Amino acid sequence: MTRSTTHDHALRRGPYRDRNRRTGGAGRRLGLASPLVIALLLALVALPLFGAVTAFAYFTADLPSATDLGKDPLSQSTRVLDRDGKELLYQFEVERREVVKLEELPTVLIDATIAAEDKTFWTNPGVDLAGVARAVYSELTRQETRVGGSTITQQLVKQRIVGNEVSIKRKIREAVLAIQVTRTYSKEEILELYFNQIFYGNQAYGVKAASIAYFGKADLRTLTLPEAALLAGLPQAPSLLDPTQAQNADGAKGRRSYVLEQMVGTGAISEAQREEADAAPIKVVGPPSAVIKAPHFVFQVRNQLAQILGGDESAVTRGGFKVTTSLDWRLQQVAERDVRENVEALHRSNVWNAAMVSMDARSGEVLAYVGSVDYNARQDPRIQGQYDVAGIGLRQPGSSFKMFTYLTALKKGVTASTVVVDARTDFDGKAPASGPLNRQTCGYCPENADTQYHGPVTMRQAVRESRNVPAVKFLQQHAGVAETIKTANEMGITTPIDPANAGLSLTLGSKEVKLVDMVSAYGTLANLGVRVAPTYILKVEDPRGRVIWEHKDFEQRRVIDEATAYVMVDILKDTTQPARSPIFGSFTNIDRPALLKTGTTDDLKDVYAVGATPTLVTGVWMGNSNSEAMSSRDFSSAIGPGRLWQRYMKDIFEGYEKLDWKQPANIVTANVVVAPGATGGYGSGLLPSSQSPFQSSEIFVKGTEPRKQDDWYGRGCPAPDGSARPGIRLNEGGPAVWKPYRDRWAAEANTDRHAYGRYTWNILTDEPCPSPSPSPSPSPSATPSPTAPPPTAPPSPTPTPPPGQQTPSPSPTLTLPPFPTGRTLPPGVTSPPPQPP
Repeated sequence: MTRSTTHDHALRRGPYRDRNRRTGGAGRRLGLASPLVIALLLALVALPLFGAVTAFAYFTADLPSATDLGKDPLSQSTRVLDRDGKELLYQFEVERREVVKLEELPTVLIDATIAAEDKTFWTNPGVDLAGVARAVYSELTRQETRVGGSTITQQLVKQRIVGNEVSIKRKIREAVLAIQVTRTYSKEEILELYFNQIFYGNQAYGVKAASIAYFGKADLRTLTLPEAALLAGLPQAPSLLDPTQAQNADGAKGRRSYVLEQMVGTGAISEAQREEADAAPIKVVGPPSAVIKAPHFVFQVRNQLAQILGGDESAVTRGGFKVTTSLDWRLQQVAERDVRENVEALHRSNVWNAAMVSMDARSGEVLAYVGSVDYNARQDPRIQGQYDVAGIGLRQPGSSFKMFTYLTALKKGVTASTVVVDARTDFDGKAPASGPLNRQTCGYCPENADTQYHGPVTMRQAVRESRNVPAVKFLQQHAGVAETIKTANEMGITTPIDPANAGLSLTLGSKEVKLVDMVSAYGTLANLGVRVAPTYILKVEDPRGRVIWEHKDFEQRRVIDEATAYVMVDILKDTTQPARSPIFGSFTNIDRPALLKTGTTDDLKDVYAVGATPTLVTGVWMGNSNSEAMSSRDFSSAIGPGRLWQRYMKDIFEGYEKLDWKQPANIVTANVVVAPGATGGYGSGLLPSSQSPFQSSEIFVKGTEPRKQDDWYGRGCPAPDGSARPGIRLNEGGPAVWKPYRDRWAAEANTDRHAYGRYTWNILTDEPCPSPSPSPSPSPSATPSPTAPPPTAPPSPTPTPPPGQQTPSPSPTLTLPPFPTGRTLPPGVTSPPPQPP
């Protein structure tokens, strides 16, 4: 560094510029090139056995350049702040330091430092020749007495160039370099660098860090004379004189008294000022707190900051940056409290840990981040508090992963009213046609959480009730494993998932992912298909206050069609509405429009809840860090993470406007054959026909609404007496392997075993009605009975005419017989609906 070179710790001439000019001439004349100085140094330090030239060459061999003093910028602390810049979360640092310019230092502090450390600073050539002689003599004679002699310039050279080796050679090299430095830099530049370099104890490097650490004063101009004298005396023995330690109180006071006496000697203060300052009690703020706020979030900030700085980890701890993060301190405090209290209440169910991430869905800004229930709980294996479950933990998301399957199916033209049959199914087709379906007989037989199977269900009902078999069917028939993984990756899942090894269990959350990725992906959905990568940082400023990076004009990439995303959002909104979801609604309603999906693993090692409003997405994981299973007693995904999600979202949104998603222009509504009500959802999902017993409204992306009329409901197969009752034929389609399991469910539903009060019809499969048995030959004495007339075939369904064509005249309608007596009508249906004209 030369005087014209600009550095982060730019050294400028300060208030002592004129003094240096008046007295600096002698110092400049006594430079290294002066024969008098060279001769004096050689006479003082060279061993008598060597010639002067040989000694000088030995001690100065490979001597660094004086310009090395300013080559490496001072290590400075990087401060990490919340989004408002008010809350200091942490400081990344090798040395706790804040660089200060000389003009920012009060005269009293400069006078005190020079009086204590180097009275001849303004006039000496960089060394105190008498002091060097005393130090060398002490070393040669191996005296125990501590001998000083280092000037301010020598101390600086030792710290920044030659190091702390205890030897005559180091001392001589230090002296020679101090003279060179004095010839290269001004006294003001040297003094400024000294004040920023020297260690003052209490983790403080540089005088500003020391002023903050001991007195809580960032403005050095507010330092009093007693405070300035105390600081000036600390560099001699920082640890032994640290006034925040009770055992150092007498030593610190004695050192302060010494500095005040030296200031009187230099004429900097009067005797009266000395007495008053010496009588003042030492008041310090105590050692700095080592507490880190939002610790797991702070470490994510560190990772992102290193990327911003080009992967330079050392720049993070030495660069002196000011980092304004995305963290909302209010939300963070609410999140930490809610996580802690909810987990404590669930200890009875062997729940000991949880994580939460809350993110702005529109900008990707992470607003709250809890990596574990207690960062300081290091010993409990169930918690392992320092492990960040939210950001680096890989856990199974359970049914919350189903969203990717359903969304992929919607992308392919499937609709919210598309129906599959919820029936216990061996998707490998290995189970026998009859007999029990269990782990011994099945290849892959996923179970529903309630161990019930509800027959024909729409996508909306399957999502609302989180039914597993329909999810697998939608994956197998409509979405596809590879396409579902692609959707998940595009939306924010970063965990590599090999389609070849995923299998159908993928949709049930069998592959491990990160909570922060799930939150980001659901944020893409809440943002109606626009992907924004998560960020922990809003702005980075260098030590001069220049903005070197800012989170603006960030990439927004559409990965899902807006209308398709809206349909998925609308389906998931059911889960937070008690009127729509009697299973989850009461646990997850937050008194405003919101979507949510929970997830539970089979072994109850992980439970999830991820949900969003139009502006905010929040995800929760619960479990134990050692993968110990939780207890099912009074516990489920709704009661655990669902309730925690509900509490947090209600807490932070209290008093805010209730927003809903804006419906895209190409969303249309149509009536379809789906049973209404919270426990409805079954039906054909097609357009109503004259045979359809009910209908309800559903939304569609324009062009995907059904074109086919319902052909599921009509007259059933005739009974032996020739009569027939209403029937529902399961025209599900799908792979052939599904059929025997669908037939088995239908047979059990017809006996009320698995009807669950929903089905009042004869459940049929796609098998044709059996041929009637031939009538027996009448006996001679019997009266012939008339043969029952064959049942009237239902009319063919009337297709919906293409746009612009006239609707054909309706076919004659078939009046259904009354609903069978003794059976419960479907919820929301009080009588057979009127037939269309």
